Amino acid sequence: MKPLAVAPLPFYLSAAHGERLCLYHAPAAHRPCLGGLVYVAPFAEEMNRSRRMAALQAQALAQQGVGVLLIDLYGCGDSAGELAEASWAVWRDDIGLAIDWLQQRMHAPVGLWGLRLGALLALEVARLRAADLALLLLWNPLADAQAYMTQFLRLQLAAGLGSACGQAANSVAALRAQLQQGQLLEVGGYELNGALVASIDGLQATALPPPGLPLHWLELVRDATLPLAPGSARLAQAWSLTPQTVTGPAFWSTPEVTTCPALIEASCAWVRTTLEHAHGL
Repeated sequence: MKPLAVAPLPFYLSAAHGERLCLYHAPAAHRPCLGGLVYVAPFAEEMNRSRRMAALQAQALAQQGVGVLLIDLYGCGDSAGELAEASWAVWRDDIGLAIDWLQQRMHAPVGLWGLRLGALLALEVARLRAADLALLLLWNPLADAQAYMTQFLRLQLAAGLGSACGQAANSVAALRAQLQQGQLLEVGGYELNGALVASIDGLQATALPPPGLPLHWLELVRDATLPLAPGSARLAQAWSLTPQTVTGPAFWSTPEVTTCPALIEASCAWVRTTLEHAHGL
């Protein structure tokens, strides 16, 4: 009989400007503890649409002896603060606190797992703390953060919403100008500040990953027989790394809850093998 999954442990992690909601999926008691992962979620509504997949992946890893910590960053989900007050630096510090908590809890190798914009945040933290990490798992990292934010801002134009001053902007450039002037901007129900948008715009996805840190890039695609999208191809060339492609739905963008078992299976296989190697197994 397959062992039943243990319910995750919810708790609040003390951090700057309030607490962060966390869910900890402990390693299954019937398996040797191999290590742990901190999950770095994607941005805005992509985070909510990915929650089911994140939970399923965490459960699957826990069943293989890998603990997983899911954290709502500052101003996101059920953590303290509002997105309008959030900053990239605070999010980076939140991930650092999550790494520290998991290392103290497990006394075992710890890595990062990031999705979309969360993959870029995981990469940045990994560059700062490579010596503390055992691995880096990336799901569909954004190849161009500025283009992604441009697409996100276009939601506001499509909705025909006015600016904070009551005058509708007619271009993304006008929206960015409003943000640079210190105005808050609501897009798809999410209120943004100019500093956060500028930080995301300035991300360089093509910057090299930390040397020596085991990294695996899984790219979810609709058709594995087709070439990589141009942005992903540029990223692969910059990193000198070919992603493992998995066929399935882009669950972070579908209105209905969708999952991809093949992505979970591929992630489990690589994480388990990498951590077993770290243990000399």
